[in-house]
Amino acid sequence: MSIRTIPPSPARPEPPASAPRPVRTVPRHLPELLLLVVVTLIALFSALGQATPPEAAPGDAPATEFSATRAQVHVERIATGPHPVGSTAHDRVHDYLVQELSALGLRPVDHDAVGFDTSSGAALAAPAKNIEATLPGRNPTGRVLLVAHYDSVETGPGATDDGHGVASLLEIARALRAGPAPRNDITFLFTDGEEMGMIGAHAYTDAGLLGNPDRTVVLNLEGRGSEGRAVMFETGAHSAGLVPALTDRVPVTTSLAYEVYRLLPNNTDFGVFRKAGVTGMNFATIGGSSNYDNPTDDLAHSSKASLQDMGGTVLDAAKKLGATDIPAIRDSGAATYFTVGGVLVRYPSGAVLPLAACALLACAAACWYAARHRTVRVRALLTGAATVPVPLLAAGTVGWAGWWVLTQFRPDFTGFTFGNTYRPELTAAGLALLTVAAVWAWASVVRRKRSALELGAAVTAWLTLLSLVTAVLLPGASYLFLWPALAGAAGLALGALLPTTSRWQAVCSALPAIPGAALLAPVSVLLFQTVGLALVLVPLVVFALLAIASVAPYTGRARGRALVVRAALASLVAVAVTTAGAVRDGVDARHPAQVSLLYAVDSDGRARWVSNGFGTHDWADAHVRGERVALEDEFPELRDPVRWRTGPARSTTVTTPTLKVLNSRRVGAAREVTVVLGAEHGSPSQLMLYADTHSGVVEGLTVGSRKLPGGHNRLSTDGRWTWGFLYAAPPSTGVEITLRVSGDGPLNLRLLAKTPGLPAEALAGPPPKTVAWAAHFSGYTLATKAFTI
Repeated sequence: MSIRTIPPSPARPEPPASAPRPVRTVPRHLPELLLLVVVTLIALFSALGQATPPEAAPGDAPATEFSATRAQVHVERIATGPHPVGSTAHDRVHDYLVQELSALGLRPVDHDAVGFDTSSGAALAAPAKNIEATLPGRNPTGRVLLVAHYDSVETGPGATDDGHGVASLLEIARALRAGPAPRNDITFLFTDGEEMGMIGAHAYTDAGLLGNPDRTVVLNLEGRGSEGRAVMFETGAHSAGLVPALTDRVPVTTSLAYEVYRLLPNNTDFGVFRKAGVTGMNFATIGGSSNYDNPTDDLAHSSKASLQDMGGTVLDAAKKLGATDIPAIRDSGAATYFTVGGVLVRYPSGAVLPLAACALLACAAACWYAARHRTVRVRALLTGAATVPVPLLAAGTVGWAGWWVLTQFRPDFTGFTFGNTYRPELTAAGLALLTVAAVWAWASVVRRKRSALELGAAVTAWLTLLSLVTAVLLPGASYLFLWPALAGAAGLALGALLPTTSRWQAVCSALPAIPGAALLAPVSVLLFQTVGLALVLVPLVVFALLAIASVAPYTGRARGRALVVRAALASLVAVAVTTAGAVRDGVDARHPAQVSLLYAVDSDGRARWVSNGFGTHDWADAHVRGERVALEDEFPELRDPVRWRTGPARSTTVTTPTLKVLNSRRVGAAREVTVVLGAEHGSPSQLMLYADTHSGVVEGLTVGSRKLPGGHNRLSTDGRWTWGFLYAAPPSTGVEITLRVSGDGPLNLRLLAKTPGLPAEALAGPPPKTVAWAAHFSGYTLATKAFTI
């Protein structure tokens, strides 16, 4: 056996005693830290600026300025209680508005008419009393029509919907009267019957009072929430000529908003005027949507700061449009517009597609340049890009599953429209953190075989693709992806110039996050305020896109067990925050549970309690402990859901419908039957007539001199009750109508009488302060009768 001697390693020479040790002058993670701080500050500044309204101006503010303190006096007079069409409270509000307009030196005019809405669902008719007053211009080229509706829902005082709009119009009228006369006429229109179907707006347009569409611009004031910033969420045609009116006092606005708005089951008076050919802008507050169309839309929950933002914004817009050559607006096209840090950015829609093409060229050039410098491998870029949809799907899953889990532990959340609870911010923050954890885990896996710059290139490619697709399909949304895509291309080219050892190269990969924070963060907040927790997956997907654009520099080191542990810890923190938010968003007298409860009496006189099953509270649940049953056959209005929670109820006298046949005659192959719809034992707020189209077909309906279509105008679960006609605030003498019916056989009808409120003697005690009626199918009595003609 041979033995080999290993010589000792030569000793490393010691540095001279006088030589200084190397000192790291720049912290190793400084570039990543700076990026994180910049992106976070931009996102917070953009989001908070969108959520925080200005302070209310005092009562002694200059006479020509808007003061929410002065306007609040009107809100307090208007929103003392519910004031739906046909009520005594409604008449009181009407008289108050006439009095205030007269005191301002204006000449209010009443337009009394029966309005009709046949746009969707059962045909609707109701009496409407619109109020109009005009401030004459000194040399008008047209008029600016300022609109707000003065009716409320039957269950709520309407402090913000639309008390804020009405009070704003009164204060704007006062401010304009205090200054020099405008160039154009400015008309103040207080519409009636908006809550039941824009009845006043339909009556106004049907009477030809809208005037020349080429010489009219509408500014409509609405309320979908009780707090937060004013949002200009809808424009008409020629938006490029309209949005410059917003530059003095900039509201929250984005050309994306209308694309979202039209997908929601909402409509306003502006929609009626827009269909009539008029252009303009639609404003609303949307924060605090938990108070929308229910008893909590009261003075205690309304924000004076939001009133200031709404009124001040519309006053400044009215002044600008009041000085504009209004016919010239029709010569302008559409625009892409959005707010960034309180600044209104706008450019012609015609530039959207060319800009998206520029982003495509920039992305392609940057990828080619980076590949040539061997900082990006094409295969790594393509395979990385193929995985980008994964975190977006994960964000959607977090939103969908999060809402489902929340409703298992907090079933009372289902009583809120879209899950817009009173204090959802912490819950949403937890779900956003969970989304960030999912994005980080995805990026960590992808970064195992890719550099940060390669991941950034993949994200930039997706942003470029989205900017192109939206430029074609949704031009108003393209800006959300365009500017981050251009920043990504610039970052990719810059990163290719840096040595691979530079930590700034990873930061360059995340440059899309800087414009993304300014654009995507506020849109995420706006979407969340709009769609709530029930559809939180929508804003979470947008937020995930921002996280994807930011994450590359912060991944790549965690692998295997370490990756799992870190992702699990982050997820646990996110779940803890979500849970804390759900616990914090509890029920008390100021934040009552919103429940569905009706008192329903069928044709045989049997009474029962009915609930759609959304929302829960021990007091309400005690009334509906019976089985779930389908009710559409007896009560065609109760179509959705298919099966309703029910419970026995004590019988009592309620307002019931009546139908009297006046005459019947044959006209060709059809029969014309004239009937009077009425009620006994009280005055209903609405009469609802439905025809069983299995037994015959209603070809048409005549109310007064107005002919309405027949056929099938509503959905029906069993396919029977597919034609309907509703009349709100019917006169005590009843409503005379003529039905044109095909065929010889009898036609089966259901007539329902709807009355606000529940019979107190039938309730299991008065409702506690921790209960409020939900926005739909709540707080009213229904009685039905079957008739055959």
